[in-house]
Amino acid sequence: MNIKAQLKKSFLAFILIFLVFTPLSALTVKLGSPFPEGSSWDSSLKRMSAEWSEITGGRVKMRIYPGGVAGDQADMIRKMRIGQLDAGVLTAFGLQSIVPNTFLLSLPGLLKTEAELDYVIEEFLPGFDDDFVDEGFRILGWSKSGWAYFFSKSPVRTPQLLMNEKLSVSNADEEAAVNFKALGFNVVPTSLSELMVALQSGMVSAFYAPPMAAAAYQWFALAPYLIEFPIGPVIGGFVISERTWNRIPESYHADLKAAVETVAQDFYAESERLNREALNVMNRHGLKVEELTPGELEQWYTLMNSGHRLVVGEGKWIDEDLYDNLVSALKDLR
Repeated sequence: MNIKAQLKKSFLAFILIFLVFTPLSALTVKLGSPFPEGSSWDSSLKRMSAEWSEITGGRVKMRIYPGGVAGDQADMIRKMRIGQLDAGVLTAFGLQSIVPNTFLLSLPGLLKTEAELDYVIEEFLPGFDDDFVDEGFRILGWSKSGWAYFFSKSPVRTPQLLMNEKLSVSNADEEAAVNFKALGFNVVPTSLSELMVALQSGMVSAFYAPPMAAAAYQWFALAPYLIEFPIGPVIGGFVISERTWNRIPESYHADLKAAVETVAQDFYAESERLNREALNVMNRHGLKVEELTPGELEQWYTLMNSGHRLVVGEGKWIDEDLYDNLVSALKDLR
């Protein structure tokens, strides 16, 4: 063998050894989170970050931007599309802006129990996976955080009475405002940061939220009547850009998704605890729960379900066949 051939063989052997024994450069996944730094949810995300690093032998690290530092949901989605951010924890409205059909779960009055919600998460949500991929995203896990309820300044037991109140609806959600207005409610678009002042001034006299939010922001002090009608579940999801997901070796995907699902369970357990604690605190400080009769409860379900067609059908958020299939499945389940 001549010297040139020997050198070539030695060089190829060196390259092979280098590839085998040199670790891949670490990929840093930048995650936007709405949860305040130091909160239980933030701690769960940090545990997930550590687990991702352990699963991949340090090849995938995560940098968390808590407390909305990465912007609101629209900002996070835009940044994920252009590569400034890799992943985000989104609410139902953020998920809906990517795949409109996902708002199916949040339709007021459609789901009635936690068992029904679990059924839909297991049987219907996997059908959205390809829709997210088509939009350049990958949904790695869904989370649930309790249910939203109406709160009002005056005793309210029927939809007609709530129509006399000034109902706060997020000014970031124009569709919800339009739909509540179409049902006959007196809607006042309000931002989250403005709600307390709006309640103090009388600009609004009712709002809807999960108990933990009503207690944390002290809104219930100015609207102490909770209507015991579960409007809909509070849903969220962990989303990563398809671009970033494809940069992670496929051999890690299943374990990384499992770590996300563990965090989703942590979110649910913590939300359940906080909602129970919030109700206990509010009950000690003047909360009045309006327990509805079966007839009154049926009025709420009838009205809310009558409004579903506002967002279901051709050219609207939710596919009609998908909606009809779920309604049929729920009837069988009940």
